[in-house]
Amino acid sequence: MACATPQMKAAKIIEFGKPYQLTTAAVPEIRDNELLVKVHAAGFCHSDLQVLSGQFGTKLPIIPSHEPAGTIVKIGPKAQGNFKVGDRVGVLNFKNACTRCSGCGLSKREYNYYEPRYCEARETAGFQDDGAFAEFMVADPETTVMLPSSVDFEQAAPLTCAGATVWGALEKATTGLAPGSTVAIIGIGGLGHLGVQFAKAMGYRVVAVDSRAEGRQLATEVPSLELRPDLIVDSTASDAAEQIFRFTNSEGLAAAVVCTDSLEVNAWALRLLRIRGTLVLLGLPPERWQFDADIIVFKELIIKGSYVSSRGSAERMMTMVDKSGIRSHLTIIPWDDIPSLVDKYTEKSFRGRLVVQIGKSHI
Repeated sequence: MACATPQMKAAKIIEFGKPYQLTTAAVPEIRDNELLVKVHAAGFCHSDLQVLSGQFGTKLPIIPSHEPAGTIVKIGPKAQGNFKVGDRVGVLNFKNACTRCSGCGLSKREYNYYEPRYCEARETAGFQDDGAFAEFMVADPETTVMLPSSVDFEQAAPLTCAGATVWGALEKATTGLAPGSTVAIIGIGGLGHLGVQFAKAMGYRVVAVDSRAEGRQLATEVPSLELRPDLIVDSTASDAAEQIFRFTNSEGLAAAVVCTDSLEVNAWALRLLRIRGTLVLLGLPPERWQFDADIIVFKELIIKGSYVSSRGSAERMMTMVDKSGIRSHLTIIPWDDIPSLVDKYTEKSFRGRLVVQIGKSHI
């Protein structure tokens, strides 16, 4: 008599635009190179909302969420790394590089390993493959990072996407910058709130910019004074740009990371940069970007796109989080409230990050 397939609780998208459904699914089987992770907490990201709307053409049904933190419960016999059963980990989104495409070839040549982020056939948890709103999920050791003992699962979950995204952007924005240079974080939501703290912990003077009173207040809600921005600016104020230039002795910003997809805000941010300043884009607007060519050329400005960070970059982020006590502003919801999660996220007064508590949390 065949043994029954082990089941787990899971939330699924069954139909685009409809609430998540709480259901069950088979506990996933791992391949020889993979890890099985028991999920303790999983975050909700803006791109999860885009998946739910059908923007990415996701094949349904699917288990959503790409911000997991949990413990390793099974290790494939050919899995790379020094992971052990019981290790506390965060899992980045992309996994299982094919090793054959042009992106894999380039990453192997440049970085000496196959980088799943650039693989043309990569698997994407919560987008095209099952994600973290379940008791268990599959992880790739190449995109799995150890968690510091000081960081609980709920705090760790948003670090695997929101944190890794804005950290990677800051590393690109600040390449070659001296400590004490002025960096702006524009758009203070889940990403921007972490971005402000990261930039301060890196040793930069930080300007936090947001058009919303809620965003500007969030910039002040940090664990310590050392992580608080040096200047907070309302971008709708008539003298917003003047405040920033006055703060930088008329030079302008050395770098800015823009955490919104507003074309107007990104074009405005470009004009705030000093000579040879750097603008890093994180938004994905449906329209084409529109930037002033004159200012780019005559001030020799640099515009960069930035993806979710690599494992190595995420490991540096975790070290900084542990050292500096960086924390997200969280709203933690229980498993049974998942169907109403989108309503909570879209409330005008909502700030920070939503995290679903899936398993019993412990440090």
